[in-house]
Amino acid sequence: MDKRLQQLVKEARILGLPYDVSLPKRLRDIFRTADDQRRHLSLEELQEICAFSSIDPKALLRLQDKADLIVALAKEQLIREEPSLILSGGALFPESRAEACWRDCWHFLRIAIYAAAADRATYTSPTGIEAMSKLYKELKVPISSMQRAMTHLRQSAIFIFTDKGNIAHRQTIDRSFDHLEEILKSLVSVQVSGLLISKFSPAEPLTTA
Repeated sequence: MDKRLQQLVKEARILGLPYDVSLPKRLRDIFRTADDQRRHLSLEELQEICAFSSIDPKALLRLQDKADLIVALAKEQLIREEPSLILSGGALFPESRAEACWRDCWHFLRIAIYAAAADRATYTSPTGIEAMSKLYKELKVPISSMQRAMTHLRQSAIFIFTDKGNIAHRQTIDRSFDHLEEILKSLVSVQVSGLLISKFSPAEPLTTA
């Protein structure tokens, strides 16, 4: 990866919660640390955040525990709808490009859960989104396919979130995905064909989601 792309990857930190001054500093620090480490929130962190927002931490913990399954279901549904994506010449070929897409989906889900924990409808950084837009343009990301994957992520996440009777908080997780889908919608015109270049290591998120 050339230095310019490396710089865009560093700048594409799209989570804005660490800078949300309406949140207590302690919670902003939790989000900053978790995002820096590209990880889910711990039970203790979820409990502390949800004590502030009055959201059910156990439901969100269940979402985190099922994150791999949620992404796998989104992958399965997207490939069923668009089988040519993974064939030679498709946007998700070779396999390394597909893995990059699923990795981004995992990180999008991660920050959507962050936002739901804080009960925040908007939670991204404008400067991070601008950098992500440039990065996706350079890497020729097929945003329309990402949008469909996001729809499938939302459906599975809501099903799991409300499975134990958390109907009252469904709007919270819905709003988290609304925001991400609006972001992707705004990027549709940037580039519609191609996908993430496979020069990233498997453990490295391609976006800063």
